[in-house]
Order: sequence, then C-alpha cells, then structure tokens
Amino acid sequence: MKTMTAFEKQLQIEKQNRIAKTHCKLCKHLIGNKPHIVFEERYFHSVCLKKKTNIALDR
Repeated sequence: MKTMTAFEKQLQIEKQNRIAKTHCKLCKHLIGNKPHIVFEERYFHSVCLKKKTNIALDR
C-alpha cells in the first residue's frame, strides 16, 4: 500500500479547498464540505442533481 508524501497531502488539501470555494452550478451556493459530483470540470451538489433529475422526470 502506498502512503502519501507530504507534498501529495498538501496538493490534495489545496484541491479540496479550491473545490470548497467553488459554487454549485444549479443552486449557486458554495460546495463546501457537502457531497458533490464533478462533470466536465463543473461542480454540483449531489442533492441538487437529484432534485433536478426528479423535476425533469416528472415532466
């Protein structure tokens, strides 16, 4: 099992912080620490996508 180096840990933390500061493309709120999905370099809250999918299926 490979352990992460200090540099890899720092890169992962920086990436998490960058993602946390981006906005969900559906609800426009910060992603933060909530579960999210990445699609074509866009970030969406998992809950927002489920709501949007349910609305689209109801039509």
